[in-house]
Amino acid sequence: MRKTSTELTQYQHGGNLSWVREHYPYAPTPLMDLSTCINPYGYPLPAPESHWNYELPDVTYMANAHEAVAQFLGLRDEVNVALGSGMQPLMVMLASLRLSYHGKARVALLSPTYVEHERVWGQLGHECFVCDELNAIKADVLIVCNPNNPDARRYTAVELKQLADTLARQDGWLIVDESFGDLEPQASMVREVHYHNNLIVMRSFGKFFGVAGLRVSAAVADGKLIEALRTLSGPWPISTTACHQLPRMLKDTAWVKDMRERLHTEAEQWHGVLKNNFAIVGHTPLFTLVDMPDAKTCFERLAAQGILVRKFECNPRWLRLGLPDEAHVSRLVNAFEECFVS
Repeated sequence: MRKTSTELTQYQHGGNLSWVREHYPYAPTPLMDLSTCINPYGYPLPAPESHWNYELPDVTYMANAHEAVAQFLGLRDEVNVALGSGMQPLMVMLASLRLSYHGKARVALLSPTYVEHERVWGQLGHECFVCDELNAIKADVLIVCNPNNPDARRYTAVELKQLADTLARQDGWLIVDESFGDLEPQASMVREVHYHNNLIVMRSFGKFFGVAGLRVSAAVADGKLIEALRTLSGPWPISTTACHQLPRMLKDTAWVKDMRERLHTEAEQWHGVLKNNFAIVGHTPLFTLVDMPDAKTCFERLAAQGILVRKFECNPRWLRLGLPDEAHVSRLVNAFEECFVS
């Protein structure tokens, strides 16, 4: 018997329109996915060449991809960049390297945050614990999402550099996940890897560029650690298609500039819509976390209207909504009105 989408989904994340189709087969279409918080105006990648599907990534293609990332992030050299097919492979490799270098680590994570970090490090044998504040953390590895997902908490460069210095005195690592950092480049810690050899910054190219299916992320760190990551990942960490498409979009500085401006403008307007219906906990241009007494009912009523948002087991009052295409805002306003009908 074929498994349902719920059975196939082992962990709760955004993105699972199959669940909406199964539970609400008569929901209006097109279905809208606001649960993943991906840019609704994705980069207009050209159609891939068919022969890329039959070729391993050439060393030159891979080098070009690394160089494009280094240039986009303002790094001195591509030796500080390791690529991965999404965040998860990079998480696994970092946790494995830490175990190999120093043994089992005490890994602190600011809570609530992206659950995959705790899951991956815990499954690889490390002792994970969650905490509410940055100060007074006694850990071997500290993982911080900046801005944080889902509540959009932000930490200053001064705070993070002080933490890196403190952890360095005990051979500790500071990992900063900047998956949603492309819209706040001034706050990025990537250039600090030149001055802190225990700092690792993780970047996703699926959120801001809207190309989650391309599956490309990067770890930025000291050259020695990056060399170990590249050795562990092997010669083909990303696909041939990704090698060709990644430099194209990262070098399109005009698109990046215009899209940053557009998303900031539309996010401000979207937050105004949400304030009329919800209490806002925190937000970035790509997502907003809201609080309401009966988030579960609202989640279900939105799903019945073909709209998927993100709910949370850690807090039953929370919903996270991604930034929609502006063409769909009126539909969402009507859906919100339906949510509050008793």
